Amino acid sequence: MISARFVPVLCVLVALALVPAVIHSYVGVTDDDGRRASAVPGTLAGFASVPSGRSQTWGKRRFDSDDWMERRYLTPGTETALTIVRSYDLKALYHHPELAVAYGPSYTSYERARVAVRPEMPIHVLRTDDDRGAAAFYALHYDDRFVEHPIRFQLQIAGELLFSPRKPMTLFFVSASGTPAGEDLDGLDATRLLTAAVDSFLAQ
Repeated sequence: MISARFVPVLCVLVALALVPAVIHSYVGVTDDDGRRASAVPGTLAGFASVPSGRSQTWGKRRFDSDDWMERRYLTPGTETALTIVRSYDLKALYHHPELAVAYGPSYTSYERARVAVRPEMPIHVLRTDDDRGAAAFYALHYDDRFVEHPIRFQLQIAGELLFSPRKPMTLFFVSASGTPAGEDLDGLDATRLLTAAVDSFLAQ
């Protein structure tokens, strides 16, 4: 039996607990910034592209995304693919995205790096140790900021997400073969393509 004097406090606590449930489960409120992955042009950094041929259902199946694109760019001496995915399922984008986007190569090293043209953007770099020189470069963007430490970042915004509309995270992912280890990122076609894609997207 609950004392009558505690009923008002209990009602307030229940009401507060219902707010995130209503926002996210019943209403499904989201914050649309108007940007679209598909609006990034087919020619970037002077490189033309062709569609990747990925299934139209791939983005929904792998990332719960209805806004994604993937193209193969014709860069000299390399086979380069650009994938951009937007999703409200943040973990799906930052937790080993290479397993969905560039499955196949065995990436054995990981580092975070930056390039001179966008020093505020951390680039997550994956490399193989075989002769193909396969590498992947990706960046994560959320609410007009780049994400360097995804798990730490999601913990930081956990309270905010309880009472505010969900916002999408954007994954910019470039995979390239024939990328020599140790070469400066600023000189690579793959990172030029990545930064050009980010610039085009943010300019929307």
